[in-house]
Amino acid sequence: MGRRTLVAVARPDGRYDCRIAHWGVDADPIAQSRPLGNDWTASAVLAAIDATHDRLVVLDGSVRTYTVCWLDPTLSDLDDIVLARTTDADAFRRWWVDRKDEACRALDSDGCDPETVRRALLASLRNRASSVHCPDDASFLRGDR
Repeated sequence: MGRRTLVAVARPDGRYDCRIAHWGVDADPIAQSRPLGNDWTASAVLAAIDATHDRLVVLDGSVRTYTVCWLDPTLSDLDDIVLARTTDADAFRRWWVDRKDEACRALDSDGCDPETVRRALLASLRNRASSVHCPDDASFLRGDR
């Protein structure tokens, strides 16, 4: 299964050169991705991400990996995401997929309110990840160390 990853390479002028990898990236995000576009603003980087992405990797002197977490338990709004930073992205992704499956089952079988389930998912993320970022705030791209 693909692991669609957006790679944002910081430029000295505060903009980004972006790359895409359909099978994820590991040790060398540049070599494992192909060019997508140059001279993007931080807001444009985040606007490009939706629930069809698995990760965002930011290269700015260090490598920071964020897991794209789809919050919408009705599975209809691809833009209802947050970005979660963790030290072990693979383990976190497995945890998130299990947690999201549980939430969707609760919605289907227990008739829970979708917004209540969404809030519970977000609370779980905030308790588990080292940081959680909404896609309408690009400030973390410039210094979430």
